[in-house]
Amino acid sequence: MLTANQANAQNGFADINREADIYTIYNMEVDETSRNVATARDRALRKGQRESLMRLFRRMILTTDMDRLPEFSDLDVQDYVNGFEINNERRSSVRYIASLVVHFNRDKINDVLSNNQIPYAETLGRAVSVLPVFEEGGTLRLWEKDNLWREAWQNYDMTNNLVPVDTPAPTLKNRFYISALQAKNDDQRSIASFIEKSALNELIIAVANLRKSASGDKISLDIHLKQNSLVEEAYYEPKTLSVTLPAYDETGKSNLEALYMAGVDAASGWVDDLWKMQVLVNYGISSKIAVRGDLEKINDWVIMQRQLEKVNLVKKVDLKSLNIETVDLEIEFSGEAEQLVLSLAQQGVRLSQNEETENWEIGLTNVATSGRFN
Repeated sequence: MLTANQANAQNGFADINREADIYTIYNMEVDETSRNVATARDRALRKGQRESLMRLFRRMILTTDMDRLPEFSDLDVQDYVNGFEINNERRSSVRYIASLVVHFNRDKINDVLSNNQIPYAETLGRAVSVLPVFEEGGTLRLWEKDNLWREAWQNYDMTNNLVPVDTPAPTLKNRFYISALQAKNDDQRSIASFIEKSALNELIIAVANLRKSASGDKISLDIHLKQNSLVEEAYYEPKTLSVTLPAYDETGKSNLEALYMAGVDAASGWVDDLWKMQVLVNYGISSKIAVRGDLEKINDWVIMQRQLEKVNLVKKVDLKSLNIETVDLEIEFSGEAEQLVLSLAQQGVRLSQNEETENWEIGLTNVATSGRFN
């Protein structure tokens, strides 16, 4: 059975319900022990809300801008929270465990980012696919069952990421299309064939190498990332990341699994940042454009209006005229026109500028009219 993210990846569009919930953080696990369960619960809820706030900022701003955030007191954190839900609650006399869903106040989050002049993104990206290749001692693994690097990608919770990520399954068809060696060697012919045959938006090859320190007390994962698509003129700069952890945790258990998950966390953050670079906006700046749309069906305007309301960049839509065939609008929006075009496309709305008249034109894509966004 496909997960929600995998199904959306195959359909080529982001989960539209997540657009409205971009200020909600899901599955924040808390586990605290104290002298009594009441104290443990209070500490867990405060810590969970704080970690959720930082996870929200990681979703919205560039990784390099995280250190520009101010310090937040517990009262500050609580002020940004609209509410939270508690799931899978378990407790003993001294321990409290739960999973939180934390909802944040959009206006207050926007204010703190704008006041600190930190640009941010509110538009979910199109789904991408990742091929995790693991290299160790001259041996390459991609589709094999013992590829723990691929397993880490499959087990990582991408719910709170800006870009949905799918890891292709080790089917016979996929094994035929591309091998670990072809992926590692950047064999563009095989990579392009895999993208085309699998109908992918974009494919990222993630090659990981495991290293151990000379003393044996630390382990590191070096990750080489390469973005690929079928866009002919596109050139993507490769990226190399490295994560390091103690070889063993405080109980003496190997940290290898935690290292792989930390590697996925860092690599998926890089994937998010690639998208953010296209849609980051400074919400202190707004513009207006006049647009005209042709209505093919009687309910096209109703659908278009609903989809426009879902785009956070859109501040205001003024209806200038409407008849059975056309609609004239004035759209006030934050950011650049190109960013608005991208954001609307994610909602199944096509916005383009006529090359001859330079007038803006708006319409619905097949995805919007198919009912997928209902």
